[in-house]
Amino acid sequence: MIYLLNTPILTAYGDFRFTGPLTLAEARQHLTAGFTSAIGHAASADFLTALLGREIPTNRITVAMAPGDGALVLRLKERLPEGKVLDAGELAATAYELGWLERLA
Repeated sequence: MIYLLNTPILTAYGDFRFTGPLTLAEARQHLTAGFTSAIGHAASADFLTALLGREIPTNRITVAMAPGDGALVLRLKERLPEGKVLDAGELAATAYELGWLERLA
Protein backbone atom coordinates (compact mmCIF):
# COMPACT_ATOMS: atom_id res chain seq x y z
CA MET A 1 0.00 0.00 0.00
CA ILE A 2 1.12 3.57 -0.69
CA TYR A 3 0.39 6.32 1.83
CA LEU A 4 0.75 10.08 1.82
CA LEU A 5 2.05 11.44 5.16
CA ASN A 6 2.64 15.01 6.34
CA THR A 7 5.53 14.10 8.61
CA PRO A 8 8.31 11.51 8.57
CA ILE A 9 7.16 9.11 11.25
CA LEU A 10 7.85 5.45 11.85
CA THR A 11 4.33 4.05 11.88
CA ALA A 12 5.17 0.65 13.38
CA TYR A 13 8.15 -1.34 14.62
CA GLY A 14 10.33 -2.73 11.85
CA ASP A 15 13.09 -1.86 9.42
CA PHE A 16 12.55 1.33 7.43
CA ARG A 17 14.42 3.31 4.77
CA PHE A 18 13.83 7.03 4.24
CA THR A 19 15.25 8.48 1.01
CA GLY A 20 15.14 11.86 -0.64
CA PRO A 21 14.74 14.60 -1.25
CA LEU A 22 12.59 13.71 -4.25
CA THR A 23 11.89 15.85 -7.28
CA LEU A 24 8.25 16.63 -8.03
CA ALA A 25 8.40 14.19 -10.96
CA GLU A 26 9.69 11.41 -8.69
CA ALA A 27 7.04 12.18 -6.07
CA ARG A 28 4.25 12.10 -8.65
CA GLN A 29 5.57 8.80 -10.04
CA HIS A 30 5.21 7.15 -6.61
CA LEU A 31 1.50 8.04 -6.59
CA THR A 32 0.54 6.83 -10.09
CA ALA A 33 -0.83 3.46 -8.89
CA GLY A 34 -3.00 5.10 -6.22
CA PHE A 35 -2.51 5.98 -2.58
CA THR A 36 -4.22 6.44 0.75
CA SER A 37 -4.00 9.95 2.15
CA ALA A 38 -3.20 10.24 5.83
CA ILE A 39 -3.00 14.04 5.61
CA GLY A 40 -4.94 15.24 8.63
CA HIS A 41 -4.89 19.00 8.08
CA ALA A 42 -6.85 20.74 5.32
CA ALA A 43 -4.09 23.28 4.61
CA SER A 44 -1.54 20.49 4.07
CA ALA A 45 -3.96 18.67 1.77
CA ASP A 46 -4.56 21.89 -0.21
CA PHE A 47 -0.82 22.58 -0.44
CA LEU A 48 -0.07 19.04 -1.66
CA THR A 49 -2.97 19.18 -4.13
CA ALA A 50 -1.42 22.26 -5.75
CA LEU A 51 2.11 20.88 -5.55
CA LEU A 52 1.40 17.40 -6.93
CA GLY A 53 -1.32 18.34 -9.41
CA ARG A 54 -3.85 15.83 -8.11
CA GLU A 55 -6.57 15.88 -5.48
CA ILE A 56 -5.22 15.06 -2.02
CA PRO A 57 -8.08 14.51 0.41
CA THR A 58 -7.92 15.37 4.09
CA ASN A 59 -8.03 12.05 5.88
CA ARG A 60 -7.08 11.99 9.56
CA ILE A 61 -6.28 8.30 9.99
CA THR A 62 -3.72 6.25 11.87
CA VAL A 63 -1.28 4.41 9.62
CA ALA A 64 0.52 1.18 10.51
CA MET A 65 2.76 0.39 7.56
CA ALA A 66 3.35 -3.28 6.77
CA PRO A 67 6.48 -4.70 5.13
CA GLY A 68 6.44 -3.64 1.47
CA ASP A 69 4.38 -0.49 2.09
CA GLY A 70 5.66 2.92 1.07
CA ALA A 71 4.78 6.52 1.85
CA LEU A 72 5.38 9.84 0.17
CA VAL A 73 6.28 12.20 3.00
CA LEU A 74 6.03 15.99 3.22
CA ARG A 75 8.90 17.00 5.52
CA LEU A 76 9.10 20.56 6.80
CA LYS A 77 12.72 21.60 7.21
CA GLU A 78 12.08 23.68 10.31
CA ARG A 79 10.36 23.03 13.58
CA LEU A 80 7.19 25.05 14.07
CA PRO A 81 6.42 26.82 17.33
CA GLU A 82 4.27 24.78 19.71
CA GLY A 83 0.62 24.84 18.69
CA LYS A 84 1.29 26.60 15.36
CA VAL A 85 -0.90 25.43 12.47
CA LEU A 86 0.06 26.77 9.04
CA ASP A 87 -2.37 27.69 6.29
CA ALA A 88 -1.61 26.68 2.67
CA GLY A 89 0.11 30.02 1.94
CA GLU A 90 2.36 29.72 4.99
CA LEU A 91 3.18 26.13 4.01
CA ALA A 92 4.21 27.29 0.54
CA ALA A 93 6.56 29.83 2.14
CA THR A 94 8.12 27.25 4.50
CA ALA A 95 11.16 25.22 3.47
CA TYR A 96 10.13 21.62 2.80
CA GLU A 97 11.23 18.42 1.10
CA LEU A 98 9.43 15.38 -0.21
CA GLY A 99 10.82 12.01 0.79
CA TRP A 100 10.03 8.33 0.33
CA LEU A 101 9.57 6.11 3.38
CA GLU A 102 9.61 2.32 2.88
CA ARG A 103 8.92 -0.40 5.41
CA LEU A 104 11.44 -3.13 4.59
CA ALA A 105 10.62 -5.69 7.29
